[in-house]
Amino acid sequence: MTEPVHCVGPEVTLAELRGIFKRVRYHHILVAQDNQLLGVISDRDVLRMSSPFLDTTDATAHDQSLLDNHAQTIMSTTLITAKKDTLIDAAAILLLEHNISCLPVVSTNGDIEGILTWKDMLKYYVYVR
Repeated sequence: MTEPVHCVGPEVTLAELRGIFKRVRYHHILVAQDNQLLGVISDRDVLRMSSPFLDTTDATAHDQSLLDNHAQTIMSTTLITAKKDTLIDAAAILLLEHNISCLPVVSTNGDIEGILTWKDMLKYYVYVR
C-alpha cells in the first residue's frame, strides 16, 4: 500500500482538484474529515465533471462555474475498503469484483492508513512474490 495518502476535505473545489492532479503522478485522492474516510475521487471523476472547453477560448461562464463544485458532490461514496492485514489476493478480488482501481486502507475505527491500488499489487506480484 501507499502511505501516507493524499487526502482533501469535502469543501475542496473541482478547480483545486484539477490543480492537484496536474502536479502529482497518482490517480486517486481520498476525501476525509478528521482522518475519517468520506469518499474517493479519481482523476477520471475530475475529468468527467470538467468541461472539455475549460482550457480553450471557447470556455463559457457555465464551463467556468463547474470549477466551483465541491469534492463532496464529485466523490464516490460507495466505499470498498481494506484493512492493513487484508491478504493481497483478497484485495485483488475486491478490485476485480467491484470494478474499482483502488482500496482505501482503514483501521478498525475508520482512520485512514493508506491506499492500495492495482499498481501497488502489480509491483508486489512482479518484484516481491
